[in-house]
Amino acid sequence: MVQPGIDPSLSVAQGFALLSEAQSARNLMRDAVAAIASLREPVVHSDAVFTLGSIGVEKTAKILLGCAAVETDGRWPTLKMMMGWGHDIETLVTLVLDTATERQSDAVATDYVATLIGGIRSSRALPLLFSTLSRYGRSGRFHYLDILATGEAGEYDAPAQYWDRLEVEVATSLGGSPLDATPAEFEAFLARVSAATARELDQWWFSMHRLAIQGCLGALGKKVGWELWPYERADPFK
Repeated sequence: MVQPGIDPSLSVAQGFALLSEAQSARNLMRDAVAAIASLREPVVHSDAVFTLGSIGVEKTAKILLGCAAVETDGRWPTLKMMMGWGHDIETLVTLVLDTATERQSDAVATDYVATLIGGIRSSRALPLLFSTLSRYGRSGRFHYLDILATGEAGEYDAPAQYWDRLEVEVATSLGGSPLDATPAEFEAFLARVSAATARELDQWWFSMHRLAIQGCLGALGKKVGWELWPYERADPFK
């Protein structure tokens, strides 16, 4: 476990705060992956997916960006800087991956790190997933309240419509919905779509943990990275 005082740039209070945030991110990511895997009726269950996923990914990204900043600036980012990052998950995950890529030469196993980074960049589902979570995190969670207040649909689609585009992409990658399927067969296909989507997020989460402990996000990231992934959880790439 990370202990307070793990880095000279952090006070005891900051050490406790970092440990708590890492634990929170780990729990949220675990529950987000599970929620996606069990998703069958988006109208009924998508709010839990959007809430867990958006907060979990945002926390994970901000923790890792903070660790990287300690390496370059000698201190944790200020509150103003962190607030400036906002809730734009698409930008946050890109910043983390770009930072890890820039520091790829610092990794213990550079080929392994290159494989992880390449896998994330080549995914067709992750950009759609992060687009959905970003929309929800920035303002989508109040999409219909905004319509109530203004009487207008607004500039952006509802988060559910973003999710629909993700499901189409994943379903297509699995060969498309089976024609003339029985209800049981269609239900089984929906389960495959949910499992494949959950695996995408699970692999991203695992990759963030590995990029951190490999040293791509600073010396502090090497230590905190162990806190972001449950010790007993299986490698989702196997």
